[in-house]
Amino acid sequence: RQEDGRSRLKRVVLIGDHHQLPPVVQNMAIQKYSHLDQPLFTRFIRLGTPYVELNAQGRARPSIARLYNWRYRSLGDLPAVSTEPSFLAANPGFAFDYQFINVPDFLGKGELEPHPYFYQNLGEAEYVVSLFTFMRLMGYPASKITILTTYNGQKHLIRDVVERRCAAVPQLGRPHKTGQGCSGELEKIATVDKYQGQQNDYVLLSLVRSRIVGHLRDVRRLVVALSRARLGLYIVGRQSLFGNCYELQPAFNFTPD
Repeated sequence: RQEDGRSRLKRVVLIGDHHQLPPVVQNMAIQKYSHLDQPLFTRFIRLGTPYVELNAQGRARPSIARLYNWRYRSLGDLPAVSTEPSFLAANPGFAFDYQFINVPDFLGKGELEPHPYFYQNLGEAEYVVSLFTFMRLMGYPASKITILTTYNGQKHLIRDVVERRCAAVPQLGRPHKTGQGCSGELEKIATVDKYQGQQNDYVLLSLVRSRIVGHLRDVRRLVVALSRARLGLYIVGRQSLFGNCYELQPAFNFTPD
């Protein structure tokens, strides 16, 4: 609204995180030559615009936040994550708040690529759905569990395994949002990129690749993947591959196996 021809706007405050993923640009030429994948927030920081960096997080347990706080300057914890009952209670059935679970070849196979860039790993899909089944039988609400993966092909495979093993069993069901229909259920089995900006109490993460690290080598994607969980994060993947990746070592050196 304007008064006397003057705008009442006094200040614009931008909130962002340049340590997480940029927008996805489908046109490679525009992305490469126009730098359209560079977020506005990142551009301002690159150009030297003064900014304030928040130094405390209140999303996750301190043990989980330690997996990614090395990417931020002096990132500490708000008092709530050390005092609220939900953060103090143990995760029933688990020895750790977070864990890297090594998954070797399943039936002699690791990652598969049935179509170009459509990566799947049946062993990890079966393992992550077994974890979901275990958690449901332990009494974890389905709405509090999210299954994430780094590739679209694996997302579809996990959905297929959930449909086959869990969907028809009332005690199990699917990962879903309370009070929503099928579309809400599907949102709880998603790729890391699509789940950016969301969170859940418990996250099961499938890394898929067993030959090369792939696009998880982009540390921004790793930060997104590790920072979606509040109370429990359980990662399934090839430990010999990801644990020896130089870019990822600050995170995976913390994860018990």
